[in-house]
Amino acid sequence: MTETIRVAWVAAPYKLHLYQSIAKFFPSYIDLRVASAALGYGNIPYLSRVKGGRYRSWFLPSRELLRQFMQFQPDVVFTDYPAYPSWYAKLYAHLRGKRVPLVAWLLGDFWTEYYALLPSFSWRTRYVGPLYLFGWATGLAFSDHLLTVCQWLKKRAEQRLPGKRISVQYQGVDPEPWLVPERSLFDFKHPAVGILQDNHILPKVKGLVAFGEVIRKMPDVNFYVAGGGSYTPLVEEAFSGLSNAHMVGRLSYPEGVRRFYRSCDLYVLPSGLDCCPTTLLEASLNSRPVIASRVGGIPELIKEGETGWTVTNGKTDVWIAKIRRVLEDAKLASTMGARAKKHVLTNFTWERQAGLLANVFREECVG
Repeated sequence: MTETIRVAWVAAPYKLHLYQSIAKFFPSYIDLRVASAALGYGNIPYLSRVKGGRYRSWFLPSRELLRQFMQFQPDVVFTDYPAYPSWYAKLYAHLRGKRVPLVAWLLGDFWTEYYALLPSFSWRTRYVGPLYLFGWATGLAFSDHLLTVCQWLKKRAEQRLPGKRISVQYQGVDPEPWLVPERSLFDFKHPAVGILQDNHILPKVKGLVAFGEVIRKMPDVNFYVAGGGSYTPLVEEAFSGLSNAHMVGRLSYPEGVRRFYRSCDLYVLPSGLDCCPTTLLEASLNSRPVIASRVGGIPELIKEGETGWTVTNGKTDVWIAKIRRVLEDAKLASTMGARAKKHVLTNFTWERQAGLLANVFREECVG
């Protein structure tokens, strides 16, 4: 029998609920506790385990996380928010007087995202930028083992952190919410192409904005764009003069998102930067063929020509040709959608990814 391994997962606040829901997929020998990093950008309320809903600044951390470490006494600390939690993990190991491996999970190209965000800082907040960069850079450096969500990001991290032990750990998806019958669909005009993404990362949004040229040249096809975020006004402005571009806004999750996928004939993800977009996995589980930008880790999620296609941004004619090929061939769309679903069920479920993560935790404890 494998000895129990206690793992403290310090999660980015906006992913806390998701990670709590996937704890069930880990093997029984993993005693997993998920806690919120609870500190974001600027002043936000603690999301859990803090009395009174007090507000703090992200660069003025509380001792609450350290207290939770000391109470739970994890054998491994795992975090997808490797800024200040990495400091506390190392302090916790020092106080216990033993080796406690710190495993960090990098979900995106932090360096590109940071330098794209920096010019948008006001003079009042510009001083926060170096602190933000320092916190993340040192947090990544503190990790004993760095995981990245795709091979492409692994290469980026190796360039930035030479000598660091780095492995690939993809994100997963829970199939259950996506395999239930759908009672009703949105009243979309067909042919209908769906686009769903959060607009919080400027390099990513630029790919969607540039996709307006494809929409403009396909007036007979309806494009439904769902999601939200700080850069949504850029998207709305770019698509404002296009009568076949329909802004849907934010959707309930997972019910509204599932209904959205199934109301579309095809899912498209035009992005300027992405590493392991879960929307591609979700759309595939809904048996939708996918066409996405050939950037970052996206090609690692798609079996080219079988479950969908990737297209180089700016190749407007290629985008149009691939979209029309799917929309005009129902048999091809059905076959690709079925293959896409099988591909995700085989390779990208949380059950599979949790098992791989458990192996990492076990190897770290042995090492």
